[in-house]
Amino acid sequence: MRPITNKGLVTSYIVIVMLPLLFIIAYLVFFAQQRFVSQSTLLVKQVGEVSNVEASGGLSTLLGVSNTNSEDAHILTAYITSRNMVESLDKKLNLRNAFIAQKDPVFGLSSKASIEDLVSYFNQRVKVDLDEKTMMMTISSQGFSSKFALLLNQEILKNSESFINDLSQQIAEEQLKFAEKQLHDAKQQLDQSRDTLLEYQNKNQMYDPQAQAQAIATIVASLESNLAQLRTEERTSLSYLNETAPQVVAIRSQIESVQKQIADEKAKLTSPNTSKLNKSVADFEALKANVDFATDLYKLSLASLEKARLEASRKLKKLVVVSTPELAQDAVYPRKLYLIATYFLILNILFGITMLIYSIVREHKE
Repeated sequence: MRPITNKGLVTSYIVIVMLPLLFIIAYLVFFAQQRFVSQSTLLVKQVGEVSNVEASGGLSTLLGVSNTNSEDAHILTAYITSRNMVESLDKKLNLRNAFIAQKDPVFGLSSKASIEDLVSYFNQRVKVDLDEKTMMMTISSQGFSSKFALLLNQEILKNSESFINDLSQQIAEEQLKFAEKQLHDAKQQLDQSRDTLLEYQNKNQMYDPQAQAQAIATIVASLESNLAQLRTEERTSLSYLNETAPQVVAIRSQIESVQKQIADEKAKLTSPNTSKLNKSVADFEALKANVDFATDLYKLSLASLEKARLEASRKLKKLVVVSTPELAQDAVYPRKLYLIATYFLILNILFGITMLIYSIVREHKE
């Protein structure tokens, strides 16, 4: 293999570097369509956030940046670059026709592009830059005309605001539905326990067995006190009268009557019979405890519902547009000088690699 001459080196440089570079320059000058850029800056803020401007001050506090949840910004970023956003914008703005450039197949969208190709091209022409410190989002939209770039950015803002509102509203409604369901269940439990208690009272024909038992206990205590007095009178009478005396017989008759009444009253309280008051009091206390528990649960559910309503209103999100998109006057893309310099460097590197490979192959054959 003969070594490459200076003439051959020049020819190779022209073929590998200059001709492709001239083609690139010609395409950029005569065929590449100008692309305009419109930008806007926004952030997601909670409606219920209260900014303490006097305490901390600063623009970030005024805008509520310190309290903005970074998840909201990342979720919105994902939505802007999603297929849902592209399909919505395609219906409103006819993105396919707007992105197709007949004379510029390199920087334009193919007329036969699928929805996946449209989404990929959209994400090349719409950039979302998120500042992780302030959670501010800068949206840059490109278009072959300044009017379309502006309109595209405005529609992205509208869709983003609608998305944030719907998302926060959905979360708030789910929280309220859960709290309302808890309240409904607690109300049913309370009604059921009350009905069971009322049914028990009507069936046994007593309002409060415990109060009735206390009343009987009071009667028994009074009868026992009376019995003690009669026995004292009996002992006193026997000290100067015999047992057959009419006065002693009358006192003993009273004692027997009081003892029988005491026994009858006590039998109402306790007995092997399950219908006695002690069993009724136990059953009544259990039913009443269920009513009290259900009442407390219902009160807690009411408080939880009110708290959920307050939290739902506080957690509603809104889109704060820090800077609105404006109509661009000068085209930003394609950056011709940058592209020419970049491709010139790449072609020279390619030329050097080609020459290096040629030299290695030549030395190997020699």
